[in-house]
Amino acid sequence: MKLIKEGAEAKLFLMEYNGKKAVLKKRICKKYRNKELNDALIKKRTKQEYSLLNKANLFGITVPKTYLLKDAEGEFIAEYIEGKRAKDALIAGKNTKKICTSSGMIIGKLHKNNIIHGDLTTSNFIMNKELVLFDFGLGFMSHKVEDKATDLLNLKKTFLATHSGIKKGWENITAAYCKEYAFGNSVLEKLREIENRARYK
Repeated sequence: MKLIKEGAEAKLFLMEYNGKKAVLKKRICKKYRNKELNDALIKKRTKQEYSLLNKANLFGITVPKTYLLKDAEGEFIAEYIEGKRAKDALIAGKNTKKICTSSGMIIGKLHKNNIIHGDLTTSNFIMNKELVLFDFGLGFMSHKVEDKATDLLNLKKTFLATHSGIKKGWENITAAYCKEYAFGNSVLEKLREIENRARYK
């Protein structure tokens, strides 16, 4: 196995599974936490992420396919997705409208099925034959408009901070989002409400 990424919550290893390239995601133990609490949280979050990926796949959302869950060890194996991060493609000015539209559609499908990603950024999309969303480590299920608005707001903040030069980029994302999700306008209205709350605190 080869370490390909190390974050605050998990390590990703490139490996082979049943003759295919795959990724092993292993959650990191937090030394400041009680061991019993740490083990329980890792098991819970690993199962939750694996479950969200399975649900997303069932709903036809482009996410990595899952292969094997080892929740007691805090790890699972999933499909390895070849390609370039959407963030890098957007910075390079390649396929900007397609990426923005596709990401909006994917998020719309997620929210239509009450899946909250929890960490929406252009770094968590990969350009393969189609756009693929990954890293559901902070994700959860919720029907609440506020949770969906907060999810989308996270993308808005990171998108405008990194890709503000893309003409109509955010507009293309939200247009595709609303086209895919019938209650998209309600989410956007709540997003504006959250922004106003923060502005006047």
